[in-house]
Amino acid sequence: MKGPKVVLIGAGSAFFGRQTIWSMVMKDALNNGTLALVDPDKKKLDWISKIAKRCIAEKKVPLKLEVDTDRKKVLKGADFVILAFANEGVKMRGIDADISTKHGMIMCSADTVGPGGTMRTLREVPRQNEIMKDVVRLCPDAWVINWVNPTAAMGIAMMRHFPQVKSLAICDGPHNPRFDNYLMIRAGLVKTADEITDALRSRVRIRSGGINHFNWLIEMSYNGKDLTPKIKEELRKATQSEHIASSEDGKVERTNRIAYQIAEHIGYVPMCVWHTQEYLPYFQGHDVNKKDALTIKKWNIEIRRKWMNDCWTDMQNIASGKRPVADFLEKTGADHASDIIEAMWAGLPKQFYINSCNRGAVENMTDDAYLELPCVVDMNDVRPLPFGKIPRPLHGYIQRVLDEHELAVEAAVTCDRKKLLQAFLASMVTVSIPDAIDTMEELLKTERKYLPAAWFK
Repeated sequence: MKGPKVVLIGAGSAFFGRQTIWSMVMKDALNNGTLALVDPDKKKLDWISKIAKRCIAEKKVPLKLEVDTDRKKVLKGADFVILAFANEGVKMRGIDADISTKHGMIMCSADTVGPGGTMRTLREVPRQNEIMKDVVRLCPDAWVINWVNPTAAMGIAMMRHFPQVKSLAICDGPHNPRFDNYLMIRAGLVKTADEITDALRSRVRIRSGGINHFNWLIEMSYNGKDLTPKIKEELRKATQSEHIASSEDGKVERTNRIAYQIAEHIGYVPMCVWHTQEYLPYFQGHDVNKKDALTIKKWNIEIRRKWMNDCWTDMQNIASGKRPVADFLEKTGADHASDIIEAMWAGLPKQFYINSCNRGAVENMTDDAYLELPCVVDMNDVRPLPFGKIPRPLHGYIQRVLDEHELAVEAAVTCDRKKLLQAFLASMVTVSIPDAIDTMEELLKTERKYLPAAWFK
């Protein structure tokens, strides 16, 4: 069977381009299709196109390659369009974190909720909307897969404003089977992923979901035995986000303590704690009891910038041959988007954690709630699996986050300052209306050149 045409917009990104190339070359269902690489940065686009050519030659696969700075020239005939763009993302997250923290709202990530997440929504949704217009015109039957943060807000924007386009949003964190494997290892069922068999999987029940970066382990059992106490105990030692926490501020121990405190007292385990600690109001430093308080730290732009520069150096090395392409192919693995594309195109019976509308999967939330849930996929549909109810207090938290995202998307589309302030006030980290207003006004002024002109009429 002929492979699909996959268009990657943002191919020169530090993370996504190389993994997509790996998947398109290594997966039999994909490597006789077409990969189109798009990026406005000609230098990075040249690096990533050379990597693709070297991989194709190394594996001797018939994958066709298209490369262009203009997406309109390659979108026609696309089966899948992957969005992985960001406009000076690290720099802007640093600005968001600095200004919001200055006004009393600490952002340890600054890319999904709170002032940082809302401002990123304002910057990225208009760019996504322009791409979606091109998709409607040039490849209306394509699936659009969004990688861009804030994932849930970007997905909501696609769902609300381009309902005629087949779309979904994903994150690399809950990437199966790695995600479920991690839980089985943490629960002590096995020591390594290699020991996990289909028979074991059939005896393990995992119920995890919520919103992207705010997803929770609600239930886990083996042959009916509750495993969540073991998972909670393991939080004393490490978290799923340990590698992220250590790369961002070096405070792994603090993040582990926050994860354990959340699980112990709220009763459910946060599965993306490095982000979740920013969503909740309990770690913002407003405590009277300082002795037992845990306070997050402002996001560290320099550590992330170094990581990205290291990634781009690696891209240059692979492109030039300084790093052998065989070494790259051996040490790289599939990305979440390409795994989903493979399953859709080849009709594979796999489950994925995907962000899409609820459609009745969670019984006590609206059908159009944009949730991250276990799903099955094919070329026609993404179907969330029956989930049951979201328990209290998680239900209330999740609804607050959804309201914040929905308001931020509406503000991004309308350029309405009243709607934008409502989005700021919907955030659980906002405790002062005057502080929220000051933060909003300073962010708008500082980021003026990155926002639509309609904000300043």
